[in-house]
Amino acid sequence: MSLSILLVEDEKNFALSLKRFLEGKGQEVYVCFDGEKGFNQFLELNPEVLLVDCRLPGMGGIELLKKAKELNPDLYSIVFTAFGSIEDAVEVMKLGSFDYIQKPIDLQRLGQLILKIEENVRLKREIDYYRKKEETSLIGSSQAIAQVKESIHKLASLSTTKTPPTVLITGETGTGKDVVARLLHRHSSRSKNPFIHVNCISLPENLVEDELFGHDQGAFTGAKNAKPGLMEAADGGALFLDEIGDLPYNLQGKLLTALETKKIRRLGSVKDRKTDVWIIAATNRNLFEKVNQGSFRQDLLFRLNVVSIYLPPLRDRKEDIPDLCHHFLKKFSIHYGKNIEGFKEEVIEIFLRYSWPGNVRELSHKIEQAVLWCEENLISLKHIRAGIKNDFNEIPSPKGDPIEKRTIVEELLQTKLSLKELESELIKLALEKTGGNLSQTAKLLGVTRDWLRYRMEKKLLDA
Repeated sequence: MSLSILLVEDEKNFALSLKRFLEGKGQEVYVCFDGEKGFNQFLELNPEVLLVDCRLPGMGGIELLKKAKELNPDLYSIVFTAFGSIEDAVEVMKLGSFDYIQKPIDLQRLGQLILKIEENVRLKREIDYYRKKEETSLIGSSQAIAQVKESIHKLASLSTTKTPPTVLITGETGTGKDVVARLLHRHSSRSKNPFIHVNCISLPENLVEDELFGHDQGAFTGAKNAKPGLMEAADGGALFLDEIGDLPYNLQGKLLTALETKKIRRLGSVKDRKTDVWIIAATNRNLFEKVNQGSFRQDLLFRLNVVSIYLPPLRDRKEDIPDLCHHFLKKFSIHYGKNIEGFKEEVIEIFLRYSWPGNVRELSHKIEQAVLWCEENLISLKHIRAGIKNDFNEIPSPKGDPIEKRTIVEELLQTKLSLKELESELIKLALEKTGGNLSQTAKLLGVTRDWLRYRMEKKLLDA
């Protein structure tokens, strides 16, 4: 593996000499000759390692290190100086610098330090990978989820010598399309190589091409160094293009060419670079409609839609809700240090009756809120309503808490209506809510259809 290293050193010959030495070790090195430019370059590159001279013109090395560490606390840094000041050494170590080297630089020692950092970064990447691996799972036992899992495993069993076919994941927002993409990568032969997630809608239009394809030095004003794009960074792995329907039209042709030729060309370059990238795309839009509207290329849609995986909305697979509830309860209980054992029965019942317009993501948020409010061992209706203005307040509890029931009855008694009148009004209200549908009305009232018809006929006769 190689590290991304930013070297900020005002002695140009020495800086260029260090750059050659480190590149000879397989590292990717960017050089700046003063503190201000070094900080701007840090903002642009977000390197893994910062090598900085303690004394620089303008912004000093310690000030640069301090600002950089504030933005990226995990940044590895090595500071060197010709002055050997003990005060400087103490200061940079307080700032969390990996080490401190006095000039003239011992290249063997620098090489050993870089190897240590490389090992630390490799280990961190592995830990992050396995942590994400544990967090990524497709919860549910419905037929729809079973079909998705089967598609994932079929794709994973494809030949390891070729790039798998492009995959288009469709479904409403919040259904878990990103989870499916990560599972595809995890179960494939590419799992040890990068998985890079790009949200096409979150990138400014003028930056999308640069992010995907990169640029050469001097490609545009401010492009002082070459920068690989995400398609290069994902070489050997997978590139997940989320919300592909929002990719600017003028870039769709360039993406299509890259998919068909397996080559990319950076901005400002005349050279094609080979890439071996598995493209996984996702959208909550109807791309066929966008093709008809002229905002999405038909040839790109056909190229992306080699294999299609559809994730249905949560309202169409409500049998998965109990499993999802317990999954999120465990996750957030651990996260917030709570010891919550489960849900009261009426909570699951009300969840099953709700339409979940925000799908799995909305369910996750609701359970996280409930965990925050709950100080007991079971989540009840008050925890999904307490202090939160949401649509659950409009859903009557199928059974209701005892206190709620008593309050409702007391309010009804104050109306001075007879039991017969209350029954009549309740039936009328239920019929209004269901548009006169007897089956739905009976279900809403918790009675049989025959009983409801009998009571309605009796009321008419009594009238």
